[in-house]
Amino acid sequence: MPKIISGANSLHLARKISGLTKIPIISKVVRKFPDGETYVRLESSDFDGDKVFIIHTLYPEQDENLIELFLTLDVVKEKGGSPYLIIPYMAYGRQDRIFQNGEAFSLKTIAKILRFLGAQGLITVDAHFLRKAGIYSIFGLPARNVSSVTLQFEHARKVIGGEFTVAGPDSGSKYFLSSIEGAVFLGKEKHCPACKMPATGCRCKRKEKAYVNKIEVPDKLKNRNVLLLDDMITTGSTIIEAAKALKAKRNRVFVGCTHGLFVGDSLQKLREYADYVFCTDTVKSEASKISVAGLLSEQMIKEAGLIR
Repeated sequence: MPKIISGANSLHLARKISGLTKIPIISKVVRKFPDGETYVRLESSDFDGDKVFIIHTLYPEQDENLIELFLTLDVVKEKGGSPYLIIPYMAYGRQDRIFQNGEAFSLKTIAKILRFLGAQGLITVDAHFLRKAGIYSIFGLPARNVSSVTLQFEHARKVIGGEFTVAGPDSGSKYFLSSIEGAVFLGKEKHCPACKMPATGCRCKRKEKAYVNKIEVPDKLKNRNVLLLDDMITTGSTIIEAAKALKAKRNRVFVGCTHGLFVGDSLQKLREYADYVFCTDTVKSEASKISVAGLLSEQMIKEAGLIR
């Protein structure tokens, strides 16, 4: 009988998924020792070969959540379970290649640890480093990346209530919007002479603003409904500039993303130029209007061999 174990900050998703799949949630105790270290204990640990789905998004407090995940995964494996990871938002995925000599390859490191601790597979949502939906191997860890683009598109259609144009804030969002015909991309990509990387992948852009994409709104986007979509909003710098430029041409601007991290006051700043902002619940926030529970439940049912 398959089971679900939830991360401490993923109960909102685990409960929805349990309701959809009828897979029970195993209670888990997580607390801190006086020195700040994490303690994990499963209320039931007799798995006897059962598939155990560990639902564990990794934001906020990525470091603490990773330690909790490592400890949970190790217990499940030690107690005879077959652990599968459901990580809606995969932290440390941005460092998906070596940009400068001597850098830690964080994605590779995390994948190696998860595989060593016994993870049989990974399901994630719109992983920035995987580019498109599909089946992958992340340094030997089998993974399936599912996309929420259709969910976002349908949600926006209900909210807007009329015709609209889909736009990406920069050329880096082309992979994310590849399934939407006629999408417009507002950023003109530049390359960094130091590392030869495009602006969307260049680490120098944190220091050299000259390498950040220049937003250019085509003449046809004027007095329209425009839906700006991207996989992730962190500080929101690029998408805020895109929304601001669209608003200057008297467009109604709607902004959606999969992972709404909204660092600092970025959500408030974005709302100054956007008529509506929404995201999924891979990371729960006040802008979470769409749930990915259905997408993940569908994949879990297939993985568990259940018939619904």
